[in-house]
Amino acid sequence: MLRIGIIGTGNIGTSHARSLAAEVSGAEVAWVYDADGARASEVADAVGARAASSPEEVVASSEAVLIASPDALHAEQALLCLDAGRPVLCEKPLAPTVDEALAVMAAEVDLGQRLISLGFMRRFDPGYLALKAAIPSVGSPLIVHNVHRNAFAPYGLTSSGTLTNSAIHEIDINRWLLDDDYATVQVITGRPAPDAPPGEFDPLLVVLTTTSGVIVEIEAFVTAHYGYEVTCQVVCTDGVLDLGDGHYVTRTAGGVRGQAIPELWLGRFGDAYRSELQAWIDATLRGAACGASVWDGVVATITANAAARSITDGPQRIDLPPRPALYG
Repeated sequence: MLRIGIIGTGNIGTSHARSLAAEVSGAEVAWVYDADGARASEVADAVGARAASSPEEVVASSEAVLIASPDALHAEQALLCLDAGRPVLCEKPLAPTVDEALAVMAAEVDLGQRLISLGFMRRFDPGYLALKAAIPSVGSPLIVHNVHRNAFAPYGLTSSGTLTNSAIHEIDINRWLLDDDYATVQVITGRPAPDAPPGEFDPLLVVLTTTSGVIVEIEAFVTAHYGYEVTCQVVCTDGVLDLGDGHYVTRTAGGVRGQAIPELWLGRFGDAYRSELQAWIDATLRGAACGASVWDGVVATITANAAARSITDGPQRIDLPPRPALYG
């Protein structure tokens, strides 16, 4: 059994702890840390783990580490794990800033071994896997339309935060779907929704072009009120593929037809998170990494930050550093 330490017990950290304890084989939660000590103790008690006094204690005492702390702490804690030689599953983003993301990549390249798997869990979602597999059946992609709506912004609303924390999922998954990198990005703003603070924009329309000329459009709306919804439509030369919220069941009863809409992302991507955890545990036990890499995290952060600049400075080119051989 792989002894896992978890740093951060917010919504996703707690969900991961429970899933590792009850739904995933090959691992046990041994240590839990959160800045809120009472919350860490509560989660630790629930999964049969011990509450740690610091991230350093988690890293020193565990065989592998899951980072689910606030975005701004990811790079610092990932470096701590690399220094100790610990395999890591780090929730997205790798880092909110480009310099931090590059620092993590440099440290892993110096180590000469992929230890960090990045938590872009949509790569494990049955719907997105089926969508990727189906693309060749309808020709070559021309346009991808994405919708990403949240009922509310749990960590506060800033335009840049929407891009680096929320739309970054689409930034990654479309690269994966298309096997293509981005060349340009432009963000279009309009009338803000009522919950947007002064000077911030919600929703945002992100328009990217890939190096092969595919147009990728993302509607990012983090205060949509009605619930959580993610959809993706791929328009190709010979047909169109639609990925809706296929996990929902439409019920007709009592003169009403409809479907429940989840409030949080866990309601839509529970299967993806569980599959991601199992794949990470299996890979770690083999001495490997899986899923999105640090390179994927660096590309996503560079793209999201270029999108944030676009809000004030107009269309941006996306310039990537050389890809290290470690991520070949």
